Amino acid sequence: MITKKITQIVAGVSLIVLSLHVNAQTEQTTKDWIRQKIEKYGGTEATLKPQSKAATELSIKYQTFYHGGDTIKIQETRVLTGGKKVTNIYTLKIDDLTEITNLPGSSDVYELKTVKNKVVLRQLNSKTNELQSAFYTNRVRTKIWFVSANELNKEENIEQRFLKAFQFMAGINNAKPKTENKEAF
Repeated sequence: MITKKITQIVAGVSLIVLSLHVNAQTEQTTKDWIRQKIEKYGGTEATLKPQSKAATELSIKYQTFYHGGDTIKIQETRVLTGGKKVTNIYTLKIDDLTEITNLPGSSDVYELKTVKNKVVLRQLNSKTNELQSAFYTNRVRTKIWFVSANELNKEENIEQRFLKAFQFMAGINNAKPKTENKEAF
């Protein structure tokens, strides 16, 4: 009788552990999900018109790409009053994310932060489309436009799901031991 109850308890506990393990996200499955969504939605251009009458931009065009090695590239082209264009290209690795938040009042404008200066920001010349300047920063504030693109027949709760996926990756990245390059003396 006691052996039967212990066997039932062990079987029940094993079933619970197994079901928790099946539903748990892994680092690789999260990266794969992010990659799939960017590949599905990110390549299409979206042009937005600023809501504020005081805005200096006439329109902002966004594109997001996924490159090998878990790298995300976000391109913003801002058309300013007077016809001038400013193009910023942000490149960052998912493994470098340490924090992500969405701006108050917005479900699709994110601030992505990395440890140290891991984001490469390139600015292109508006006339020649050639590299004008490049520097490193530790943050990107941008619209992940495809999350809110209604015309793409978006998936249910994609904004929250995308935010959770990035936050999950930031949590994993923060938990990883930090290795500093030791200087020889």
